[in-house]
Amino acid sequence: MALTKLLNNRPDTPYFRPPPLHFRILNSYETAKALITKRNKVIAITDGESVTKVTIFEEFASKVQQGGSFIMRGYELRGTVPPFSINVTGQTQFFRAPTLNVKEDLYKQADELLHPPAPLTPLKMSSARCGLITAQGEVVEFSAVKQVKVGKHYVPLKHIQLKEDGFTMTVCLWREAAICNFNVGDHITLSHLKRSQSSYGIQLQSTALTKIEAKVEETADILIIGVAITDVQNQLEVLLEDGKSLYIQSELWSPFDKELEEAAIKVTVKIKGKEIVHIQKYQCE
Repeated sequence: MALTKLLNNRPDTPYFRPPPLHFRILNSYETAKALITKRNKVIAITDGESVTKVTIFEEFASKVQQGGSFIMRGYELRGTVPPFSINVTGQTQFFRAPTLNVKEDLYKQADELLHPPAPLTPLKMSSARCGLITAQGEVVEFSAVKQVKVGKHYVPLKHIQLKEDGFTMTVCLWREAAICNFNVGDHITLSHLKRSQSSYGIQLQSTALTKIEAKVEETADILIIGVAITDVQNQLEVLLEDGKSLYIQSELWSPFDKELEEAAIKVTVKIKGKEIVHIQKYQCE
């Protein structure tokens, strides 16, 4: 049975058992880089005519290899409407099989299936876009990580408020994305987000493909004209000559506190997001 026909024509009967499927693995990647979930493998397979993706659970991952051809039996078809998805179960078996010849364009389809494009989108436009997007902005608030039951398992979830050009959007981070460390004021980029509707309105959600990158440190010469206490323990806010502000830990600022009583201070700093992570006196060349 051709793969396309298999995924689009599941008989509505409890006695249906999908036939053995002869396929070749064109591409793959491993999921879960943390200890909170298993290291599953997502593979793009073809019958020589079309391509689909299948999640292979950790206990089966060593039985199949990229580039190999196999016959699979004892699997299930999941979903309520076509195209259905292939679900590997405890009864699934994999047999090494004769090599399937594959046209070059199927490799391209497999790569796009496993690594779909996610164009960089302004945050204020994200609610109007369909498909996967990449967003960036400043973290202005985030919740503690909590455990939410999904199916039979509990997975981590964290909400953040992301701000760009005066517009703020809620982003729900699931699983590995939820345990990424960042601070309020950090400027981050999140890839492969999808739009979702909740009781609180439109939100963005992470996917299995989401990657989070924080803005790297940058060095700058700045003039500090004021300092203030914040609501965060051991954190201060410094006011710059141009009216902008940055944050700094109290112990980093301590050597400069007396100098500010005399005059504004010119310093060389390393900045990550909106936080000063290193500070020293400005040295004239």
